[in-house]
Amino acid sequence: MPKSSLSFHPSINLWEITESLPELLDIPVLTEEETNIVMSFRKDNRKKEILASRALLQSIIPGAHIHYVNKNPQLTDLDKEISITHSDNKVMIQLREKGELCGVDLQEITEKAVVVKTKFLHPSEIALMEEHLWDYSLLCNLFWSAKETAYKAFASICEQEEVIEFKTQLIFNEIDSENHLLKGHFIEKNNRTGFTLGLSVQENYVITWFEA
Repeated sequence: MPKSSLSFHPSINLWEITESLPELLDIPVLTEEETNIVMSFRKDNRKKEILASRALLQSIIPGAHIHYVNKNPQLTDLDKEISITHSDNKVMIQLREKGELCGVDLQEITEKAVVVKTKFLHPSEIALMEEHLWDYSLLCNLFWSAKETAYKAFASICEQEEVIEFKTQLIFNEIDSENHLLKGHFIEKNNRTGFTLGLSVQENYVITWFEA
């Protein structure tokens, strides 16, 4: 069922999937492309995530549809930006104005992020985390989520053809726990672009989204 907005940020919307697959199939109106995407997945859970994201979008903007450009979701015939994330029967989308960077990520807190931290964290980020008072496992998952969010935001505008490297190109240098913000920079061809993400820590998952 949808929750059209969440208390921590008005641009983020949530759908908690409680419906069966047949129930979800009856909710959104799909284009042929969207129907093909749903049917391309074997697992029902993945189909439900796609359907819930379309149902959530259409609960906010009736008649809205999504297509993909270079694997990035785009709103069809609408001057807005969209980002989508899903985990543990939850689907979230961020909607922003056209031309604004957009990204959201929902990350269930697990130990996997701790185990693989050296693969996606810069040494300076590990040092920053070790100095912080928050639980280390929580911070690893928070940074993992944050890099996913930043990747979604910058992937659509970066000039390079190669995949953006989490460890060397998306680097965070400040955890503002009082204002629930993460600050970092995107490095591309020796240029640095600063950016700020919002964050929310829930009982068993974290959420990050693009602020500025």
